[in-house]
Amino acid sequence: MILTQYSLVTQAPGNKPYTVCAYSGTDLSQIIRITQAKNMPEETYGWVLTCGHVSVATSDETKPAFADFKPNDARLRLSGKWPKETQQHSDESTESEKDKRLSLLPALLIEAGPYCNLLREARDVFVDGHFYACVAMCGISFERFQRDKAKPHGGTDKHKIWEIRKLLKDKNILSSITLKLCKNMATMRNTYAHGHGLDPNGDASNALKWMHSFIERETDLMRDYVVVDGILNRKRNPQY
Repeated sequence: MILTQYSLVTQAPGNKPYTVCAYSGTDLSQIIRITQAKNMPEETYGWVLTCGHVSVATSDETKPAFADFKPNDARLRLSGKWPKETQQHSDESTESEKDKRLSLLPALLIEAGPYCNLLREARDVFVDGHFYACVAMCGISFERFQRDKAKPHGGTDKHKIWEIRKLLKDKNILSSITLKLCKNMATMRNTYAHGHGLDPNGDASNALKWMHSFIERETDLMRDYVVVDGILNRKRNPQY
């Protein structure tokens, strides 16, 4: 959804929950929502989004992105500083375990791409406790990103993934560190695809750590931007 006026917001310091103010800084763990700014009555959200595809305003353009601030909600709920929003008849102990796993994940504000929906599913199944599925989805997310990057340079679906990695290396499209993460993920995914995984919980956590390390290097918008009054502003010396 493209909004004419919206901003990244944080819980207003010293106020009751749901009282928000425009965020400034680089720490995504402080952001709780993307929300309309001018259309919010005092002490209310207005339109809000915690996770999904968005168009974010920058100091010089509007660009597509993917955001996920749900982990920040989970951390606030676990700290007791945020109201619980469990559905009626929900199992609170189950919700607490989900919040604990969700709180382990970083918030995201990343460049949009086909792999984002796969990444979202990988994080969701981890939170739900489906660790085999998480490893598989992380592997699929990695592969989708690599193939999308290779496509403009002649990569096709007929190429094996190791051939795609070689192409990305030869063309200097991805760094050696990123390609190592991709290779490690492919190896783990294949192990689980053949039913040989021995530590689903631990390996799912590692797979997501690799994924988030990959994101930090390749698609994290905060490499190049800082948030000022809820709006992304390009850094003078962005990191590449």
